Amino acid sequence: MGKVAKVSFISVKEIYAVQPESIRSNYPDWMKRTFFTSELLTTDYEKWRVRLHSKANLEQYFLNNKTFTELEYELNFETHRVTVELLFEQKIEVLQDNEQYYAYDFSFSNSGKSLWKDYQNHFYEMEKPWFNYPVSPELPANIKREIESILYNYAPNWGYLSLREFMELFELNTERRWEDFCFWNNYQYDDSSVCGDIRIEDDLDAMQGANN
Repeated sequence: MGKVAKVSFISVKEIYAVQPESIRSNYPDWMKRTFFTSELLTTDYEKWRVRLHSKANLEQYFLNNKTFTELEYELNFETHRVTVELLFEQKIEVLQDNEQYYAYDFSFSNSGKSLWKDYQNHFYEMEKPWFNYPVSPELPANIKREIESILYNYAPNWGYLSLREFMELFELNTERRWEDFCFWNNYQYDDSSVCGDIRIEDDLDAMQGANN
C-alpha cells in the first residue's frame, strides 16, 4: 500500500510540474491544494528551504553563529523530535508589500533527514502521522525581534510561501488542525495572519480568552 500511495502522489506532482504557468494559475483552489500537497509529501528533504525577512542587516550574525530549529511529527499521541541546524545560504534584497526587506535563506542539515524518512514511511502505511511543517528558527531575543516574517519552501514548484499561504494550500490541514496550531502550537513568531481571525465554534471561552 505504501509504494502505491507514494507513486500516486509523485504522479500528481509530475503532472503539475509540466503544466505552463498560464494553466496553473487558472486551476480552482481545490485542485491547487491537491497539486501542492502531492509535491509537499514527496519533495526531497535536501530541497527544503526557509527564508527570514527582516529590515535589518543580519548577515554577519548568520555568518558567525549557528541557527537551529526543531523538526517533529506526532504519531499515536507521541511526539518524535530532532534538533536540526539551519545552514545559511545567502542574503538577498526583496520587495514585499511595496517595502524593501533583506531575505535570509537557509537549508536544513542532514541531521533531520532520517526523521523525515520515518514520517514518510508511517504516512504511506496509512498510520496517520502529523508533521509540523511551520518551524521556528531558534534565535536570541534581540535577533528574533528583527524578524518580520518567515517563508517556507518545501515544494520547489510553489516557491516561498507565507505561513498563511502554506496552511491554506496544505490539503491535510483541516479546520481542527488549524485550530490546534493557533491554540497549542509552539510557533515563536507572528502568527496573526492565520490565528487573528480564527473562529472556534465549540470553545467560545477559549476564543474570547485569545482575543483579550
